[in-house]
Amino acid sequence: MPLIEDDVYAELYHSGARPRPIKAFDQTGLVMHCSSFSKSLAPGFRIGWVAAGRFHERVTRLKMMTSIATASLTQAALADYLRNFAYERHLRALRGKLLAHLQAMSSAIGASFPAGCRVTRPLGGYFLWVQLPRTVDSLRLHELAEREGISVAPGPLFSAQRGYRHCVRLNFGHPWTPEMVRAVRTLGALIRSLS
Repeated sequence: MPLIEDDVYAELYHSGARPRPIKAFDQTGLVMHCSSFSKSLAPGFRIGWVAAGRFHERVTRLKMMTSIATASLTQAALADYLRNFAYERHLRALRGKLLAHLQAMSSAIGASFPAGCRVTRPLGGYFLWVQLPRTVDSLRLHELAEREGISVAPGPLFSAQRGYRHCVRLNFGHPWTPEMVRAVRTLGALIRSLS
């Protein structure tokens, strides 16, 4: 059975923490391993790649039919950047920043959210999964937070059965600022009001 492996956060794992991709075990060419530079280097470029295995020709043909081509200048600039080994240096710096953001947000959550909330400790990426008290409806929290200009992803978005109603996903990928501190404090107050 063919498998599409979406690996866009691979480069954002802390050193030694990244699990091997499924593609590493593919011996028959059935795994199409996809990734992008959008999460790690160039969000506006919209450039990704796929190791399509036995589906290479078909994927290439479908790409040409649906989008003709990606801008050549953008691809050339990215290729030059990668060729000069600056990407690995960039990733090391980005991972350090994300780790600092993770620690700052985790501390702010610990200080601002009510007791009983549980926060994941991700090894990569830039999202935290937070379990709130079971009495808190994350869809209602999302609605109240949005009115305050704060974006949270309610748990039911990540479940076909609309589960995880007491969970939210928070993004720590942005620079840690006083506004972020205030947003976490406001979320804590909203969670308390819903408890």
